[in-house]
Order: sequence, then structure tokens, then C-alpha cells
Amino acid sequence: MKKLEIKSLQSVNGVLFGSDKTEVRKQFGSDFEEYPKKEERTLEFEKGYDEIVQRMAKIAGKTVEEFLKGVPPVDLQVFDDYPFGMIDYSDDQIFEAIEIPSDKGINLIVDGINCSDFNVNTFKSLSDDFVWEPQDTSWTSYKKQISLFCPENDKIVECVLFGCPGYYDSLNEE
Repeated sequence: MKKLEIKSLQSVNGVLFGSDKTEVRKQFGSDFEEYPKKEERTLEFEKGYDEIVQRMAKIAGKTVEEFLKGVPPVDLQVFDDYPFGMIDYSDDQIFEAIEIPSDKGINLIVDGINCSDFNVNTFKSLSDDFVWEPQDTSWTSYKKQISLFCPENDKIVECVLFGCPGYYDSLNEE
């Protein structure tokens, strides 16, 4: 999938946030790897996690060890890893977020604005409430439930997350 059209807080390519996993997979297809939630890490999970960490470290231009210094503990949440990014599900298997790395070459349209260049200022034009969160090395909009992962500095977006309504509310309360 080379084009993603996102309507903040609503949908991705017409798939509504809040849809169940079956509907998401029907719409996005079968070209994904599922990483199930487990109480302990399985070999399958370890392999998938290691591949993702290696990919993100490469994007950041760091060794895996350097990259992991800034990565929070592993969340064993269920997700589907598609060629265009990751679909995150709630414990009830409901579509709640999409994460899109900058190295996928995706034509990314958000609320009618072309964000394909992953320019931080373009993304920040989507909402007036982005705040820099140095502990997460991210710009976050709680109004639009968007996070811009910028591990090197506050200007280069390596990954963007779009969440459903309320996705970051618990983080905002802390």
C-alpha cells in the first residue's frame, strides 16, 4: 500500500478507529505479521521485536544498543506489522492506532494535507497543541492523538502515530 489517507481521530483509508481486527484485516489485506500479546515473550515475539528494533535503529543511524537506551520498556500489546506500518489493537482486539515509519516511502495524506515528506513542521500544522516531550523524544498532540517520534532531535520525524479518540488521555493525566 503506497498511499494512506488519514482523517485524524476517525479513520485510515476508510477503516474507522474502533473497528475490530477482522474488519481491519479485510480492508488492509493479509500481507502482515501478527505479534500477539503474551504474558511472557515467545520466540515469535522476540524475533519480530528484534527485527523492528533493528529497523528503527537503522533509521536512527545508531547501533541497536545505542537505540535501545532511549526506548521505553516493551509493551506486549497486539499489533499487525504491515509493509506500510503497524496497526495497534486494544486488549479487546479493536483498532486503536497506526504507526508509520518514515522509511516506507508512503504517500501520506492527513486531513487533506500531504505529509509524505515527514517534515515535523508539516505534521505540527495539523494541530495547535503539539508539545515536546523530551522523555519520549516526541512531539505529541493530545487534541488530535498524534505522536511524532524524533529520537535524534526535535525536528526529524522517524515515525508517526495516529491514535483513536482518547488514545493518549491516560498519558496526559500523569
